[in-house]
Amino acid sequence: MLYVLLAVVAIAAVGYFIYKKVHAASAIFAVGVLLLMIAAATGRVTLSTQDIESSGNAFYDELLIIESLFKSRFSGTGMAIMVLFGFVGYMRHIGADAKTVVALSQPLRRFEGSYWLVPVGFAVGTLLSLVVPSASALSLLLVATLMPALIAAGLTPLTVGAIVVTSSTIAPSPLEAGLIQGADLVGMTVTEFTFGNVAYATVPALIVVAFTHMWWQRRCDLRDVAKVTAATTAGEVEEAKESESDRRIQEAVERAEGLPGFYALLPLLPLLLIVISAILNRMGVVGFEADILPVTVVSLMVTMIIEAIRLRNVTEAVDALQDFFKGLGEGAAGVVSLIVAAAILVEGITQMGVIDALTSLAQASSGAAALMVIVFVLATGLMAVLTGSGVAPYFAFSEMVPGLAAESAVHAPQMLASIWSASNLMRQASPVNAAVLIVSGALKINPVELVRRTFVPMLVGTISAVIFAFLLIG
Repeated sequence: MLYVLLAVVAIAAVGYFIYKKVHAASAIFAVGVLLLMIAAATGRVTLSTQDIESSGNAFYDELLIIESLFKSRFSGTGMAIMVLFGFVGYMRHIGADAKTVVALSQPLRRFEGSYWLVPVGFAVGTLLSLVVPSASALSLLLVATLMPALIAAGLTPLTVGAIVVTSSTIAPSPLEAGLIQGADLVGMTVTEFTFGNVAYATVPALIVVAFTHMWWQRRCDLRDVAKVTAATTAGEVEEAKESESDRRIQEAVERAEGLPGFYALLPLLPLLLIVISAILNRMGVVGFEADILPVTVVSLMVTMIIEAIRLRNVTEAVDALQDFFKGLGEGAAGVVSLIVAAAILVEGITQMGVIDALTSLAQASSGAAALMVIVFVLATGLMAVLTGSGVAPYFAFSEMVPGLAAESAVHAPQMLASIWSASNLMRQASPVNAAVLIVSGALKINPVELVRRTFVPMLVGTISAVIFAFLLIG
C-alpha cells in the first residue's frame, strides 16, 4: 500500500508542476526518474516491464531501463513521429499544406463554424480508424490533414485537438487485437464476436460520444473565452471565432497562391498510401499493410520530384529538404520527448505495484454480478488513465472473464465488451497517452489542457458502452 501511495504522490507532483507551467516533458521525466530511483532503493526493480540484462546493481539497472525506453520510443513510434513532422515541415515550405487547407476548408466553412462540425469531424476520424488502427499513427495523419482544415473552418484548436485525439477509440473492427483475443476467449469467430456482440455496445456509444463532444467542446470554448473577459457574450465568441477563421483562410490563400490545384493532395499522400495498401491487403493483392514511416518517405520523395519539375530547378528542390530535417528536430524536441518522459513515469508507476494492485482488486471482487462488472470497468479505466495504454489494461483483465462469467450471471461478451470499451476510451483521457502527446505537441499546449477536453466525452462514452453492452448484447 505504501508503494501505491508513493505512485499517487508522484502523479500528484507531476500535476502540480504542470499546473505551475513547468515544461511538461521536464516535469514528467524528472518525477519518473526519481520514482525509478526509489524503486531501486526499495528492491522493486524486478517488477520492471523492460527486458534487460541485470548488472547486479539495482540503481544501474534502472538506468539501463531508462536507456531501453529511450531506444524503443525513438526507434519505433518516435521515429515515425519525427519523420512525419519533417514531412509536414517540407509541405509547409512549399505551400502544399496551405493548398490542402484551402481545399478542405471550403466545404467545411458551409457550417459557418457551427459546432455541428464536431460530430462530423469525429465521424470522419472514427471511420479512418478502421483503416489506420494505430491511435498514434492516426493522430499523426489527422494532425497534418484534418486538424488545420477544421481550425480554418471555424473550430478552436483545442476543440479540434480533442476530436483528433478521440478519433481512435472503439470502432468495431475484426482486425483489432483485443477483439481477436476476446473472440478466442468466448469461442466465437472474430466477425461474430465483433459485429454480433461488441458492435451492439460500441456503435451506439460512439454516437453518444459524438454529441457529447459537441456539447462539451462548446461549453469549454465559452468558458475559456469567459476567462479572458467576463463581459464577452456568446455572440462575440462566434464573431471572434469567425475572425480567426477568416485570418487563417486568408493566410492559407496567400501561401497557396500560384500553386497547381493538385498540390492540395500532396500532404494527403501518406494517408492515401496507407488506405490503398490496407485495401489491397484485404483483397489479397499484397501481403502487407504499409507503415507510416515508409509511406511518408515515399511521399516526400515523390513531392520533391514534383517540386523540381514545377520549379525547373533540381538544386532548389533538393536544398529545400533541409526543412524536412528541421521538422525532424521539432518532432523530437516537442512530441517524442514527451512520449519518452511519459514512458519513464509509467515504468515507475508500474514498479510501484499500482497495476498489480488494480488487478488484484478486480480479482478479489465478488458478490453481485453488476458489482463485479463495475469493479472491472473502474479498474480497467483507471489503469488506462494512469498508463495511457488501452492494450495493457484490457489484456490484464480479459483472461479472467470466462471463468468469472461461468460462476456468475454475467454473459462473457457483455463483460469483455465493457472492459474493452473502458480501456480504449479512457486511455484518450490520459496525459501520458501517445495521441494526446502528439496532438498537444503539434498545438504547442499542455497535455493537461487537452485531457480536460477529452475526459468528459470519454467518461460518458465508457458509461454508455457498459449500459449498451448489458442492454443489447444477448
